[in-house]
Amino acid sequence: MYENSIKVPFLATHPGVIPEGTVQSAMASAYDVLPTLLDYVDLPPPDTNLPGQSLLAVLKNESADGRDSVVICDEYGFCRMIRTAEWKYIHRYPDGPNELYDVVNDPDDRSNLLDDPAQADRVKDLKAEMETWFGEYVIPDIDGRIYNVTGYGQLRPVGRKWEDGEEPFTEVAGEPSLRRKGS
Repeated sequence: MYENSIKVPFLATHPGVIPEGTVQSAMASAYDVLPTLLDYVDLPPPDTNLPGQSLLAVLKNESADGRDSVVICDEYGFCRMIRTAEWKYIHRYPDGPNELYDVVNDPDDRSNLLDDPAQADRVKDLKAEMETWFGEYVIPDIDGRIYNVTGYGQLRPVGRKWEDGEEPFTEVAGEPSLRRKGS
């Protein structure tokens, strides 16, 4: 969840539609790509609950409003993160260690402020927002929060057995002796 691995630039061009030479600093997520492309070609979003939002107005430089926060979904197994323009909270299930960074004043994530009593409400609020997001969008059968995703868990399909008969996860976080039941 290092800042330089999650903060990735995005370039777009379409002469006459997307203004040349503009730079936007709006927060966005990979989840926003599909809704943005569908909006761009004037197609309706699929009839499903997707976490993304169209950023077409941002691309056209009609608005500077992106997201207030970005949630990183299950990329690192039982490690989850929420990032706002000013703060980053990382939560590791089941028992941490958890982290809180002031990304404006500490862009290299050097000073973990999690145990600072002045940040207790911020931690509570960020965790609650992250949990609400996951409550709405996570797919329970492939919830990385409960599985220790390592090795092939990052490289192979999740939620079903692989061609060689192995399952994507062989350990449950915090309980290495348990094996996930096959799908």
